[in-house]
Amino acid sequence: MKKSFVLLISLFVVATAFAQTQTDEEKTTSKTLEFLSKDGSFIVKEFYDVGKVKGVECQVLIATDVVKKEKMGCLRLEKTYYSSYSSSGDSYIGTLDYDELDACIKSIDYIIETLLPSGPSVYTESEYKTRDNVKVGAFYDEKKNTWSAFVYTKGHTSRSAAFFDSSSLSDLKNVMIKAKEIIREKLGK
Repeated sequence: MKKSFVLLISLFVVATAFAQTQTDEEKTTSKTLEFLSKDGSFIVKEFYDVGKVKGVECQVLIATDVVKKEKMGCLRLEKTYYSSYSSSGDSYIGTLDYDELDACIKSIDYIIETLLPSGPSVYTESEYKTRDNVKVGAFYDEKKNTWSAFVYTKGHTSRSAAFFDSSSLSDLKNVMIKAKEIIREKLGK
């Protein structure tokens, strides 16, 4: 009986520690997601499609708190992961707040203008990370002598990743520019 109790307590401690680790990795400081999770608010959400880049669905989300008459906007990136266990797939959604778009666009410009023309002699990786743990970047594989690009809609899981030819980074940049324009228009900025 005593051994069973000790085993049960041990399993509980391990499970609790694992759950806390997972939660810490999935934390977000996105201003838009914080806005959406406020208690005592009535939120209307509008979704505007801005394109698809190599398996990543891109939408602008405009959220309006009707009671307080406040608005927020962000770019939503959604990647669906299909496995043999699920016929419908698992969706992973990440956000870039409006004020993060410029920095991400500048990061993509740096990759396109500075990194892609180079040919490093070692494995090289660059990455922009958002408050919601979206990752956008590129890596150079010296063995294949090529740059590849990536987007993780949730940085804590490889299931949210989309890998594509680095030439498609300009498509992703154009989506971000379009998203920024839509948000600016809808928020009156």
